[in-house]
Amino acid sequence: MTRIETIGDCTLYLGDCRDILPTLGPVGHIITDPPFSERTHKAHDARADTDRRFDGADVKQLGYGALTPADASALCRLFCDACDGWIVWLTDANLAMRVQGEMEARGRTVFLPLPFYQAGRSVRLAGDGPCSWTDWIVVSRTTAQAKWGTLRGGYIAGEGWNDRGRMGGKPTRLMDLVVGDYSRAGDTVCDPFMGAGTTGVSAAKAARKFIGVEIEPAVFDIACRRIEEAWKQPRLFEEPKPKAEQLDLMEGMS
Repeated sequence: MTRIETIGDCTLYLGDCRDILPTLGPVGHIITDPPFSERTHKAHDARADTDRRFDGADVKQLGYGALTPADASALCRLFCDACDGWIVWLTDANLAMRVQGEMEARGRTVFLPLPFYQAGRSVRLAGDGPCSWTDWIVVSRTTAQAKWGTLRGGYIAGEGWNDRGRMGGKPTRLMDLVVGDYSRAGDTVCDPFMGAGTTGVSAAKAARKFIGVEIEPAVFDIACRRIEEAWKQPRLFEEPKPKAEQLDLMEGMS
């Protein structure tokens, strides 16, 4: 049986998103960081345990499988069927065009992939050629988000972004910005590849509801702890109530 944990407005599922998402109905906005391509995984694992990141942290084996192009296509169909809001998918250059094409085929409005640039993230140990310092974010919407407004054209890591609290590949500061850009206070954000819960932490801090799915029990436990800690913190980014609601509150106090 699927394990379910509820923390404030966050509902966390231990299991496979391919089984769980179809049972949930519309999940609001999907903001997620699935595994990257086989090429990226092989390059990463080839230097794991012998290299260090520019902040001094060890590079470890990923410990989970890569996505094939067919996997990415199947996930696109799953996400589009489950989501009536924005889909924000972090990936690499090898899969970005595949994801973009599949979302367009499902009738969504898809934008050019956005860069996330983090200087010094990886260093080649052998051979010649440039290092990979850029991930790509494929973003799509339905017609319901047509009046959303202008959004930033990419993300550049700054000082303090390579925080150790992120647990995996997504800097906490990056996900704070992405959640803030592609959802609004009170919306539901879903991460079908929750990992250690960084997107959920950002959602909790920003007064968003959150649905997370993670298949690995040990990683799921970490996500539960991190999101519970975030939920205990003051809601610093709640949007102000509409003026009509503010007037009602003032009248009720008089």
